[in-house]
Amino acid sequence: MPELKERGLTLDTVLPAETRDALRHLELFARKKVEGILHGAHRSRRKGVSTEFDHHKQYMPGDPIKHVDWKASARHERYFVKRYIEDTALNVRLVVDSSASHRQATGGVSAWGQIARIAASLAYLVLRQRDSVGLTLTNAAQCVWTSSSSTQTQLVRVLQALVTAGAKASDALDATLRSLVAREPRRGMVVVLSDLMFDPQETRSAIRALQARGHEVLIFQVRDPNAELFPFNRWMQFDSLEREGVRWRVDTVPLKRYYLEEYRQFMEEWKTWTRKHDVHFVTMRSDEPVETALSKYLALRTGREGKK
Repeated sequence: MPELKERGLTLDTVLPAETRDALRHLELFARKKVEGILHGAHRSRRKGVSTEFDHHKQYMPGDPIKHVDWKASARHERYFVKRYIEDTALNVRLVVDSSASHRQATGGVSAWGQIARIAASLAYLVLRQRDSVGLTLTNAAQCVWTSSSSTQTQLVRVLQALVTAGAKASDALDATLRSLVAREPRRGMVVVLSDLMFDPQETRSAIRALQARGHEVLIFQVRDPNAELFPFNRWMQFDSLEREGVRWRVDTVPLKRYYLEEYRQFMEEWKTWTRKHDVHFVTMRSDEPVETALSKYLALRTGREGKK
Protein backbone atom coordinates (compact mmCIF):
# COMPACT_ATOMS: atom_id res chain seq x y z
CA MET A 1 0.00 0.00 0.00
CA PRO A 2 1.62 3.29 -1.01
CA GLU A 3 2.23 5.86 1.70
CA LEU A 4 0.17 9.03 1.27
CA LYS A 5 2.31 11.98 2.29
CA GLU A 6 1.15 15.17 3.92
CA ARG A 7 2.68 18.48 2.91
CA GLY A 8 5.53 19.52 5.18
CA LEU A 9 4.64 21.26 8.42
CA THR A 10 5.43 24.95 8.83
CA LEU A 11 5.11 27.34 11.75
CA ASP A 12 1.84 28.59 10.25
CA THR A 13 0.30 25.16 9.68
CA VAL A 14 1.31 23.60 12.99
CA LEU A 15 -0.39 26.41 14.96
CA PRO A 16 -2.63 28.43 12.61
CA ALA A 17 -4.29 31.68 13.66
CA GLU A 18 -7.77 30.12 13.80
CA THR A 19 -6.55 27.51 16.29
CA ARG A 20 -4.99 30.16 18.50
CA ASP A 21 -8.25 32.13 18.45
CA ALA A 22 -10.29 29.05 19.36
CA LEU A 23 -8.01 28.21 22.30
CA ARG A 24 -7.66 31.74 23.61
CA HIS A 25 -10.24 31.39 26.40
CA LEU A 26 -9.46 27.80 27.43
CA GLU A 27 -7.40 26.79 30.46
CA LEU A 28 -5.61 23.61 31.53
CA PHE A 29 -5.47 23.23 35.30
CA ALA A 30 -3.66 20.53 37.24
CA ARG A 31 -5.85 17.93 38.94
CA LYS A 32 -3.16 16.99 41.45
CA LYS A 33 -1.09 19.17 43.75
CA VAL A 34 2.05 20.28 41.96
CA GLU A 35 5.40 21.85 42.71
CA GLY A 36 6.76 24.92 41.04
CA ILE A 37 8.79 28.11 41.34
CA LEU A 38 6.53 30.77 39.85
CA HIS A 39 3.22 31.77 41.38
CA GLY A 40 0.30 30.54 39.30
CA ALA A 41 -3.16 29.05 39.45
CA HIS A 42 -2.41 25.52 40.68
CA ARG A 43 -2.40 24.07 44.19
CA SER A 44 1.10 23.34 45.48
CA ARG A 45 2.36 20.67 47.86
CA ARG A 46 4.52 23.36 49.46
CA LYS A 47 3.09 25.50 52.24
CA GLY A 48 3.39 29.18 51.45
CA VAL A 49 1.87 32.59 51.98
CA SER A 50 -1.14 32.74 49.66
CA THR A 51 -4.56 33.77 50.97
CA GLU A 52 -6.01 30.22 51.08
CA PHE A 53 -5.84 28.84 54.63
CA ASP A 54 -4.67 25.23 55.07
CA HIS A 55 -4.15 24.47 58.78
CA HIS A 56 -2.78 25.67 62.14
CA LYS A 57 0.53 24.64 63.61
CA GLN A 58 2.01 25.41 67.00
CA TYR A 59 4.30 28.42 67.02
CA MET A 60 8.02 27.66 66.93
CA PRO A 61 10.86 30.15 67.38
CA GLY A 62 11.59 31.72 64.01
CA ASP A 63 8.00 31.59 62.70
CA PRO A 64 6.86 35.02 61.43
CA ILE A 65 4.84 36.87 64.07
CA LYS A 66 2.48 38.18 61.38
CA HIS A 67 1.17 34.63 60.86
CA VAL A 68 0.16 34.13 64.50
CA ASP A 69 -3.58 33.45 64.84
CA TRP A 70 -4.31 35.45 67.99
CA LYS A 71 -7.89 34.17 68.39
CA ALA A 72 -6.88 30.51 68.16
CA SER A 73 -3.92 31.18 70.47
CA ALA A 74 -6.19 32.77 73.07
CA ARG A 75 -8.62 29.82 73.00
CA HIS A 76 -5.88 27.23 73.51
CA GLU A 77 -3.56 29.32 75.71
CA ARG A 78 -0.62 28.64 73.45
CA TYR A 79 0.57 30.29 70.26
CA PHE A 80 -0.55 29.01 66.86
CA VAL A 81 0.38 30.22 63.38
CA LYS A 82 -1.65 29.91 60.20
CA ARG A 83 -0.34 27.87 57.29
CA TYR A 84 -1.48 28.50 53.73
CA ILE A 85 -1.54 26.64 50.42
CA GLU A 86 0.79 28.34 47.99
CA ASP A 87 -0.34 28.80 44.41
CA THR A 88 2.30 27.64 41.98
CA ALA A 89 3.05 27.38 38.29
CA LEU A 90 2.40 24.10 36.53
CA ASN A 91 5.22 22.33 34.72
CA VAL A 92 4.00 20.41 31.64
CA ARG A 93 6.21 17.96 29.76
CA LEU A 94 4.96 17.07 26.25
CA VAL A 95 6.29 13.64 25.27
CA VAL A 96 5.76 13.19 21.53
CA ASP A 97 6.13 9.79 19.87
CA SER A 98 7.83 10.67 16.58
CA SER A 99 8.17 7.15 15.21
CA ALA A 100 7.65 6.45 11.51
CA SER A 101 4.24 4.79 11.88
CA HIS A 102 2.77 8.29 12.21
CA ARG A 103 3.69 9.10 8.59
CA GLN A 104 0.60 7.25 7.37
CA ALA A 105 -1.63 9.95 5.89
CA THR A 106 -5.15 8.89 4.99
CA GLY A 107 -6.64 11.53 2.73
CA GLY A 108 -3.38 13.51 2.88
CA VAL A 109 -3.67 14.16 6.65
CA SER A 110 -1.01 12.33 8.65
CA ALA A 111 -1.13 11.21 12.25
CA TRP A 112 2.22 12.98 12.68
CA GLY A 113 0.81 16.30 11.50
CA GLN A 114 -2.12 15.94 13.90
CA ILE A 115 0.15 15.05 16.82
CA ALA A 116 2.36 18.06 16.08
CA ARG A 117 -0.69 20.34 16.00
CA ILE A 118 -1.98 18.99 19.32
CA ALA A 119 1.44 19.46 20.94
CA ALA A 120 1.69 23.01 19.57
CA SER A 121 -1.81 23.87 20.79
CA LEU A 122 -1.11 22.53 24.28
CA ALA A 123 2.17 24.46 24.45
CA TYR A 124 0.35 27.63 23.43
CA LEU A 125 -2.35 27.01 26.04
CA VAL A 126 0.13 26.35 28.85
CA LEU A 127 2.30 29.37 28.07
CA ARG A 128 -0.73 31.69 27.88
CA GLN A 129 -1.39 30.68 31.50
CA ARG A 130 2.20 31.70 32.33
CA ASP A 131 2.98 28.09 33.18
CA SER A 132 6.04 26.14 32.10
CA VAL A 133 6.26 23.69 29.20
CA GLY A 134 8.96 21.40 27.83
CA LEU A 135 9.02 19.12 24.79
CA THR A 136 10.49 15.67 24.24
CA LEU A 137 10.47 14.11 20.74
CA THR A 138 11.28 10.43 20.81
CA ASN A 139 11.94 7.53 18.46
CA ALA A 140 14.51 4.73 18.32
CA ALA A 141 16.94 6.88 16.28
CA GLN A 142 17.02 9.96 18.51
CA CYS A 143 15.49 11.75 21.48
CA VAL A 144 15.21 15.54 21.22
CA TRP A 145 14.86 17.20 24.60
CA THR A 146 13.72 20.84 24.98
CA SER A 147 14.11 22.16 28.52
CA SER A 148 11.07 23.60 30.29
CA SER A 149 10.42 27.33 30.27
CA SER A 150 7.53 29.75 30.74
CA THR A 151 8.90 32.53 28.49
CA GLN A 152 7.08 33.50 25.31
CA THR A 153 10.11 32.56 23.22
CA GLN A 154 9.57 28.98 24.40
CA LEU A 155 6.62 28.67 22.03
CA VAL A 156 8.89 29.42 19.07
CA ARG A 157 11.37 26.77 20.25
CA VAL A 158 8.62 24.17 20.61
CA LEU A 159 7.13 24.95 17.19
CA GLN A 160 10.53 24.88 15.48
CA ALA A 161 11.33 21.51 17.06
CA LEU A 162 8.01 20.06 15.87
CA VAL A 163 8.39 21.43 12.34
CA THR A 164 11.99 20.23 12.04
CA ALA A 165 11.65 16.77 13.56
CA GLY A 166 9.54 14.59 11.30
CA ALA A 167 8.52 10.99 12.04
CA LYS A 168 11.11 8.24 11.54
CA ALA A 169 12.50 4.96 12.90
CA SER A 170 10.64 2.69 15.30
CA ASP A 171 9.05 3.74 18.58
CA ALA A 172 10.96 4.18 21.84
CA LEU A 173 8.26 5.72 23.99
CA ASP A 174 8.63 3.34 26.92
CA ALA A 175 12.37 4.00 27.31
CA THR A 176 11.86 7.76 27.15
CA LEU A 177 9.11 7.69 29.78
CA ARG A 178 11.34 5.63 32.08
CA SER A 179 14.15 8.17 31.73
CA LEU A 180 11.66 10.93 32.48
CA VAL A 181 11.19 9.56 36.00
CA ALA A 182 14.74 10.63 36.84
CA ARG A 183 14.89 13.75 34.66
CA GLU A 184 11.69 15.36 35.97
CA PRO A 185 11.88 15.18 39.78
CA ARG A 186 9.48 18.12 40.20
CA ARG A 187 5.84 17.03 40.22
CA GLY A 188 3.84 18.24 37.27
CA MET A 189 1.93 17.05 34.24
CA VAL A 190 3.21 14.63 31.59
CA VAL A 191 1.27 14.59 28.30
CA VAL A 192 1.93 11.60 26.03
CA LEU A 193 1.05 11.96 22.32
CA SER A 194 1.09 8.84 20.15
CA ASP A 195 -0.97 6.49 17.98
CA LEU A 196 -0.21 3.82 20.67
CA MET A 197 0.22 1.17 17.96
CA PHE A 198 2.71 -1.00 19.86
CA ASP A 199 2.85 -3.51 22.71
CA PRO A 200 1.63 -1.36 25.61
CA GLN A 201 3.00 -3.18 28.65
CA GLU A 202 6.34 -1.36 29.05
CA THR A 203 4.78 2.03 28.33
CA ARG A 204 2.07 1.44 30.93
CA SER A 205 4.67 0.40 33.48
CA ALA A 206 6.61 3.63 32.85
CA ILE A 207 3.42 5.68 33.23
CA ARG A 208 2.73 4.05 36.59
CA ALA A 209 6.29 4.94 37.68
CA LEU A 210 5.66 8.58 36.76
CA GLN A 211 2.43 8.57 38.74
CA ALA A 212 4.24 7.12 41.73
CA ARG A 213 6.48 10.20 41.65
CA GLY A 214 3.41 12.44 41.82
CA HIS A 215 3.01 13.35 38.13
CA GLU A 216 -0.38 13.61 36.49
CA VAL A 217 -0.35 11.77 33.14
CA LEU A 218 -2.55 12.52 30.12
CA ILE A 219 -2.60 10.47 26.92
CA PHE A 220 -3.60 11.91 23.55
CA GLN A 221 -4.02 9.14 20.99
CA VAL A 222 -4.30 9.97 17.27
CA ARG A 223 -6.04 7.37 15.12
CA ASP A 224 -5.49 7.05 11.38
CA PRO A 225 -8.89 6.44 9.69
CA ASN A 226 -7.58 3.55 7.57
CA ALA A 227 -6.02 1.89 10.61
CA GLU A 228 -9.32 2.24 12.43
CA LEU A 229 -11.76 1.27 9.66
CA PHE A 230 -9.59 -1.07 7.53
CA PRO A 231 -11.54 -0.19 4.35
CA PHE A 232 -9.88 -2.78 2.09
CA ASN A 233 -11.62 -5.55 0.13
CA ARG A 234 -8.99 -7.08 -2.15
CA TRP A 235 -5.40 -8.28 -2.21
CA MET A 236 -3.16 -5.48 -0.88
CA GLN A 237 0.53 -4.93 -0.29
CA PHE A 238 1.32 -3.29 3.06
CA ASP A 239 4.74 -1.68 3.53
CA SER A 240 6.20 -1.24 7.01
CA LEU A 241 6.90 2.42 7.78
CA GLU A 242 9.25 1.56 10.66
CA ARG A 243 11.26 -1.27 9.03
CA GLU A 244 12.57 -0.45 5.58
CA GLY A 245 12.07 -3.16 2.98
CA VAL A 246 9.57 -5.13 5.06
CA ARG A 247 6.26 -5.68 3.29
CA TRP A 248 3.32 -8.07 3.35
CA ARG A 249 0.92 -9.06 0.58
CA VAL A 250 -2.40 -10.27 2.00
CA ASP A 251 -5.99 -10.95 1.04
CA THR A 252 -7.83 -8.33 3.11
CA VAL A 253 -11.30 -9.88 2.70
CA PRO A 254 -10.93 -12.73 5.25
CA LEU A 255 -8.53 -10.64 7.34
CA LYS A 256 -10.89 -7.70 7.87
CA ARG A 257 -13.17 -9.29 10.48
CA TYR A 258 -10.23 -10.44 12.61
CA TYR A 259 -8.44 -7.13 12.28
CA LEU A 260 -11.46 -5.05 13.34
CA GLU A 261 -12.07 -7.30 16.35
CA GLU A 262 -8.43 -6.98 17.42
CA TYR A 263 -8.56 -3.21 16.98
CA ARG A 264 -11.78 -2.95 19.03
CA GLN A 265 -10.19 -5.01 21.81
CA PHE A 266 -7.03 -2.88 21.64
CA MET A 267 -9.04 0.32 22.15
CA GLU A 268 -11.14 -1.16 24.96
CA GLU A 269 -8.03 -2.31 26.81
CA TRP A 270 -6.55 1.20 26.71
CA LYS A 271 -9.81 2.75 27.90
CA THR A 272 -10.17 0.22 30.73
CA TRP A 273 -6.56 0.59 31.84
CA THR A 274 -6.60 4.41 31.85
CA ARG A 275 -9.86 4.50 33.83
CA LYS A 276 -8.46 2.06 36.37
CA HIS A 277 -5.24 4.04 36.85
CA ASP A 278 -6.70 7.57 36.76
CA VAL A 279 -5.11 8.56 33.46
CA HIS A 280 -7.11 10.91 31.23
CA PHE A 281 -7.31 9.26 27.81
CA VAL A 282 -8.19 11.48 24.83
CA THR A 283 -8.55 9.74 21.48
CA MET A 284 -9.18 11.52 18.16
CA ARG A 285 -8.81 10.88 14.45
CA SER A 286 -6.11 12.51 12.38
CA ASP A 287 -8.76 14.28 10.30
CA GLU A 288 -10.58 15.79 13.31
CA PRO A 289 -10.13 19.54 14.01
CA VAL A 290 -7.65 19.91 16.88
CA GLU A 291 -9.38 22.90 18.45
CA THR A 292 -12.71 21.04 18.56
CA ALA A 293 -11.23 17.98 20.25
CA LEU A 294 -9.28 20.06 22.79
CA SER A 295 -12.29 22.24 23.60
CA LYS A 296 -14.45 19.16 24.26
CA TYR A 297 -11.80 17.56 26.44
CA LEU A 298 -11.08 20.66 28.53
CA ALA A 299 -14.81 21.26 29.04
CA LEU A 300 -15.22 17.63 30.16
CA ARG A 301 -12.16 17.91 32.41
CA THR A 302 -13.42 21.08 34.08
CA GLY A 303 -16.93 19.65 34.53
CA ARG A 304 -15.63 16.39 35.94
CA GLU A 305 -13.36 18.13 38.41
CA GLY A 306 -16.11 20.54 39.41
CA LYS A 307 -18.24 17.59 40.63
CA LYS A 308 -15.58 16.27 42.97
